[in-house]
Amino acid sequence: MVLAINRNSKKDTTIYTLYWDKGGANMATHAVFEELGASYEMIEIDLSKNMQKSAEYLAINPNGKVPTLVHQGQVIYESAAILMYVLDQHPESGLAPDIGCSRRGVYYQYLFWMSSTLQETANRWAHPEQYISDEHNLQQVKNKANDVLTHCWDIVEKGLASHGPWLLGDKLSGADFHLFMIAHWSQRYASRAQDWTHLNAHYQSMLNRASVQEMMAQEGLL
Repeated sequence: MVLAINRNSKKDTTIYTLYWDKGGANMATHAVFEELGASYEMIEIDLSKNMQKSAEYLAINPNGKVPTLVHQGQVIYESAAILMYVLDQHPESGLAPDIGCSRRGVYYQYLFWMSSTLQETANRWAHPEQYISDEHNLQQVKNKANDVLTHCWDIVEKGLASHGPWLLGDKLSGADFHLFMIAHWSQRYASRAQDWTHLNAHYQSMLNRASVQEMMAQEGLL
């Protein structure tokens, strides 16, 4: 399925193309497109049909994962990298702190930490078979992942409690969209973001944004 959202009266030669799967790691960037009012097209890569393993898609992203962004001929993969790249194209949005601003470091910190630690741990819980070949020990992997997830949620909860309501304090940023995405996934985990007071408030605030609602409607998540 190809979904095209073109908000310009003339053909937009700089339109973003995002390869996606329902409820995948594309959710954050998809919602940011809506928040920005950007023109974009979405090309579905249905993981349930192994479309990510096709020769055509592997030629674009050799990792065989989603999301992948194509913009002005440049291919970019990794969800946090895509999010950062898109927001750097729209500095007027205020969704990424200015270069040189102290908040920029915290913004980087959260996006890299969520990508390499929180999101990776979530994947170990959801797909333990990717980390161990012995099916008899899959539950051990899930149990350990659950412990780490709980620790991660504690870290975010304390941060939000001390300087919320957003990850960067009183200013919404792209990092909040990334956190929402993982928190949304966690509803089916043993350790759920929604079970922490400030994390749940953050999740509900993001869920109520028109951009997030539109993203979820387009991806069939409502």
